[in-house]
Amino acid sequence: MTTHPTISPARHVFNPILMDDPIADIEASSGSVFYTVQARRIARNIELIIAAAAGLSLLCAWMISLASGPRPLRDLFILLTFAIAGVPALVEVWEKLRRLRIDVDLLMLLGAVLAAYIGSPFEGALLLFLFALAGGMESYALRRTQAAVVALHDLSPTEATVMEHDATRRVSVRHVDVGTRILVRPGETVPLDGEVVAGSSSIDQSAITGESVPRDVAAGDAVFAGTQNVNGRLEVKVTKRAADTTLAKIVALVTEARHHPATAQRLIDRIGPTYSVIVIAASFAVPVAAMTLFNMNHTEAIRRGIALLIVASPCALIIATPVVYLSAIASAARRGVLIKGGAHLEVVARADAVAFDKTGTLTTGRIRLAEIVTDGTIGEDEALRLAGAIEVSSTHPLATAVSDALRRRGLTAPPVTDYEARPGEGEAATVDGRSVWIGRPETAPTHAAEEAWGRFAAQAEKMRRDGRIVSALVVDGSVGLFAFEDTIRDAASACVEQLKAQGVSQIEMITGDHEIIARQVASRLGLSGCRFQLAPHDKVTAIRDIAAKHGTLIAVGDGINDAPALAHADVGVAMGAMGADVALEAADIVLMQDRIEAVAWLHRHAKRTAGIVRQNITLAIAVIICLSVFAVLGEIPLPLAVIGHEGSTVVVALNALRLLRTGD
Repeated sequence: MTTHPTISPARHVFNPILMDDPIADIEASSGSVFYTVQARRIARNIELIIAAAAGLSLLCAWMISLASGPRPLRDLFILLTFAIAGVPALVEVWEKLRRLRIDVDLLMLLGAVLAAYIGSPFEGALLLFLFALAGGMESYALRRTQAAVVALHDLSPTEATVMEHDATRRVSVRHVDVGTRILVRPGETVPLDGEVVAGSSSIDQSAITGESVPRDVAAGDAVFAGTQNVNGRLEVKVTKRAADTTLAKIVALVTEARHHPATAQRLIDRIGPTYSVIVIAASFAVPVAAMTLFNMNHTEAIRRGIALLIVASPCALIIATPVVYLSAIASAARRGVLIKGGAHLEVVARADAVAFDKTGTLTTGRIRLAEIVTDGTIGEDEALRLAGAIEVSSTHPLATAVSDALRRRGLTAPPVTDYEARPGEGEAATVDGRSVWIGRPETAPTHAAEEAWGRFAAQAEKMRRDGRIVSALVVDGSVGLFAFEDTIRDAASACVEQLKAQGVSQIEMITGDHEIIARQVASRLGLSGCRFQLAPHDKVTAIRDIAAKHGTLIAVGDGINDAPALAHADVGVAMGAMGADVALEAADIVLMQDRIEAVAWLHRHAKRTAGIVRQNITLAIAVIICLSVFAVLGEIPLPLAVIGHEGSTVVVALNALRLLRTGD
């Protein structure tokens, strides 16, 4: 079997975001943390250090030349530059050649050696210096893109304070089992996912979700690894082992984003090997043709070939796309937006339609009591007290809304006797010696005053047309109505308007809710349409239909009951998914915070990313074409060819770093 060499067209291939285990690192350091940190700092910047040393040596050679100093001394500094910048490249080239791989390292090294061969050693040294500098700049850019992910990775402590009887002890989080009780003191970081069993505090989740306001927690509330305990003492029962925490899953998802490259990146990777072979062939063919056909001087012909070899190398083109998407993903991670690969961000940028779930997405998902209407024989507060007396022990969402309203008004529910639940109809009881019933208006008891109910029937119907859920209250012969609604998120309307302004032509709602309620919400938000009373499998059909009619589709839901729809959309976005494993797994993009405005930001961020990709690719191709033409015509000196090639590589990297700005 014949083995063919693999062409790797870019020297500075963006290595995977390799995450060392911080727990193992610190445990293995055995007190030498300072040394470890210093060593890593040097290792991270080794390419820039090499480039700086080579640059200093080259500067000395140039100054000696300007001062007409001794040539041997100048040549010594040039040779030193070759050694400093060239030896690392030579080692790398040798290792790759042993694996039958050819890449830009070989092209640049070959160009430098040939430049020295034709009597231009300074140009060869300049090429190696700028190549090393570009490599250092690209590595710096990559580290900047990784910064947000590394920060996430380092959020969780390596130890937890385990509570055992009346004592506590520090234990590696690796060895803490589910069900263990741990102590989190004020100012400490929560080490593991868990449930508060004692104490109360405020938890700062900003590092993970991007939310600036701490969340109040008390017994029964969930807390997550990597969040900060602000001001209270908490006792927490661990619900997930260290490897299974939400934070661990987040880091894994962002780290694996490189497995889903954008289309442009895949295309460049695919044509790269062929392009590299063409460049190598052309750099040899040009001088041969120049000497054979045009009788050109041997040195000048080779000089043109070297210039073509340098300027046509695809360094800038290769990094034009991945560095942008890595920067975009890292920037989004800072805001609590987890993108599982550049391919998904690319799809968001060209989306023509968005399909929103209703409950928990466009609306808060929390039912509230919006209005109380009575016949005048009892007041609103009295009606609420009587209804609250029956509903206080129920977990039904409407009952919870009544209890919340009772608490907001500072009212107390009276005691209840003779309680009776009537499934499908309502609930009845004796409250303060009065017969009280609450439930669906259609099932109201016959002892309700017919005249009073006749007046209220039309009002109940109007409430329903307004998208509200209606319950009737009957107290002896008196009648009242309770109108409930799932409140639309404050930012939902602005989000829809922003998406329209950003070029999304079709924005629809898909929901399992009733037609009247769905249409009311869609009308208030100015949506293009709504589809209602849909089961989960019906939502999948709706997603496919919208995409077929309107093009690339983003589906946005809560990531749990909407998982099938999210999975079948071009891009599925799960919102408010902190702690929801199903959301993390089902969606292509996860919004850790429960804020719908992040959808509009995501679309804007994706379009900006796509714009920078286009800029980078256009610049890289334009530089290659222009400089290649000048190189073949002999109109570009070697130093300028080197600067043009390496300069374009640095420019595209720096252009990508604009995405790391905290603002839009």
